[in-house]
Amino acid sequence: MKHLGIIRKDISLTKYFGVFRKKISLWEAVALIVSGTIGAGILGMPYAIAQLGLVPGFFLIIFLGLLMMGLNLLLGDVAIRTGKRFQLVGFAKTYLGVWGEYAMMIMFYTILFGALVVYIIGVGSSLSALFGGAAFIWSLVFYFFASLCIMTGLRTVKVVELILMTCILFVVVCIFLWAAPSFSISNMLYVQIPAFFVPYGIILFAFHGTNAVPEAYGLLKHARKDFRRAICYAAIINCIVYCLFVFSVVGVTGIGTTEIATVGLGDALGRGMVVAGNIFAVLAMATSFLLIALSFRDSLCWDYKLPQILALVCVLVPPLVMFVLGMRGFITVLSVVGGIAVSIEMLLILLIYIRARRQKQLKKEDFSVRYGYTLVLMLLFVLFIGAFQTIIDIF
Repeated sequence: MKHLGIIRKDISLTKYFGVFRKKISLWEAVALIVSGTIGAGILGMPYAIAQLGLVPGFFLIIFLGLLMMGLNLLLGDVAIRTGKRFQLVGFAKTYLGVWGEYAMMIMFYTILFGALVVYIIGVGSSLSALFGGAAFIWSLVFYFFASLCIMTGLRTVKVVELILMTCILFVVVCIFLWAAPSFSISNMLYVQIPAFFVPYGIILFAFHGTNAVPEAYGLLKHARKDFRRAICYAAIINCIVYCLFVFSVVGVTGIGTTEIATVGLGDALGRGMVVAGNIFAVLAMATSFLLIALSFRDSLCWDYKLPQILALVCVLVPPLVMFVLGMRGFITVLSVVGGIAVSIEMLLILLIYIRARRQKQLKKEDFSVRYGYTLVLMLLFVLFIGAFQTIIDIF
């Protein structure tokens, strides 16, 4: 008698990089996107908002945050329509051809390399403020341990990201409660309308987390409703964190807010705030460094079929070389990368979405963005105005 075996399909596993790994939960996906979004941009945002004023600044944060959520939903739509493992460069090649591939490659890698270098510099400076010693040495220490996490892959990183996201939320609330008694009404009510577009590039950089969306889809493709929820929940959490942190800083330091927010806040509220502020800075930048580097690696593996070892070398070595050779920008880098490079990248994503929507139709029960073209027009309007103003400010 022939024995009939029963093969049980483990629904908790998904194929990722050729091996089967545990599927992530909704909140792990949220943590992945939040951690890939909150980074160095949040430390420069209070300075930018202080030039404008809190009330219009909050409007700008929420408005651009919701638009970026819309952009991430459009990108999620593209990922599902495509059904293959791509990062942004791969999507551009698929839907825009060779010119789109090269344009996206330049923008995507410019943003990622710039962000990685800024995080190395920023974390080193924050660790130096906390523990003393040379910022250069602390940057190298951070780089070493972050590289080890990246080499272990997304399975380790997603756990670290969930823990760090929880810590970030806790520290932000603590900073807000600590700073609240020192808030000044005059710091909250002044408005400088001519500076309305000054924060544009920095806010865009702060909300830039498009590289995390394909990562979340890769491990959450079994649950498309959760994928949509993860994008929306992450956007809401980002807006809350940014508004709380900006209010905490500008409410105390006002127009005198420093370029790196935690520095001026620490000077105003004492050593305890220096410690809390720099812990927050380290957590925010460390989480983004991990996910951005991982996304960079995946782009090289998925889009160019590079072996993982070679991809890791391409991701981790250039930022270290640029840092060692003396690259030290912060606010300027945030403004230029956010106002120009991120804007162009967003424009390319919109073109990708339009092509993908025309070529591949989704079923009604699948992930699909309502009023997609209306959202595209709104994003285009904001992109052109903001990028134009950023170019004027630079020159």
